[in-house]
Amino acid sequence: MDGIDIRDNAVSGDEAIKKVIDAQSRLKKLKQENAALRRDRDDLLSEHEDLRNARRVVPFTPGSGARRRRDRIRVAFGDMHGMRMDRKAVEALLNDIGRLKPDEIVLGGDMLEGGGFFATHHVLGYVANCDYTYQEDVEATNWFLDELQKAAPNAQVYYLEGNHEDRIERWVVDETMGRQRDAEFLLNLVGPRTLLRIGDRNITYIRRSDKTEEGLPYGWLKLGKMFFAHEISGGKNAAARALAMTAGNVTCFHTHQESSATLELTAVGIVKAFCPGCLCEKQPLWRHSNPTNWNHGYCIDVIAPSGNFQHIQVPFHNGESLGCALLDRR
Repeated sequence: MDGIDIRDNAVSGDEAIKKVIDAQSRLKKLKQENAALRRDRDDLLSEHEDLRNARRVVPFTPGSGARRRRDRIRVAFGDMHGMRMDRKAVEALLNDIGRLKPDEIVLGGDMLEGGGFFATHHVLGYVANCDYTYQEDVEATNWFLDELQKAAPNAQVYYLEGNHEDRIERWVVDETMGRQRDAEFLLNLVGPRTLLRIGDRNITYIRRSDKTEEGLPYGWLKLGKMFFAHEISGGKNAAARALAMTAGNVTCFHTHQESSATLELTAVGIVKAFCPGCLCEKQPLWRHSNPTNWNHGYCIDVIAPSGNFQHIQVPFHNGESLGCALLDRR
């Protein structure tokens, strides 16, 4: 640094004094910068020490036992209505089931239309709607059950009685004037369980008057963490109303409209309700002047060994399953 040698000299000149002041100012500034660098160094050393002493997150290792038991597949659908089935929707369903090979199948009811001479319990209103017999209706449903069991020969099948199968029992009670033994005899002759060969097929059939488990309403079925019922409520908000009434996971049918609802309850957790749609004609003659807004579809539950499940609603459009992209990845 250039300066003036002031040793053994009196410093009194303006230029010398100015240089001394500047030197002192620069020295002060350098000391401040040095102190700041020391603080930065100390902070970095402290952070480094914190990093060295930080608790480590245990790396995730997929459990080798998680796949010892494979996930189960359950398929549920309903409202095919026998002779009133939509053939394209039904064939799309059978194709999907053949690829899924489900472990469980739940038939949600109204697989029969129950027309013909049972029409007294359903106001048809049109001669054109009386174009088939009860025998033909039974034959149509038997055809479907045959094809279903070919597509999924190892599946456990549950059949919930719907209000249309129930119509047959009501006719029986009328014809026998309420005499129980006669009614049981006649029902065993013309009822769905007999004519659909339910026993030979090893299908579990739940009548509307059956209690499958203590505490459940009549005609309900509980499989794992899911309740099944043919009808709980009607209309476009059926799933939401069913959920409010059940406070549990529930799949119901009857409305012919796809819908779902979710609740999170403090004491229960997340619960959901589903209606998968139907498999019958979407615009029947008796609704000719009132668009139905019905939907074709079914649902899949992928069930983990824990019992937890992922529910998938699969709609059909113009006879094509919209679940094909998912199934193609299996």
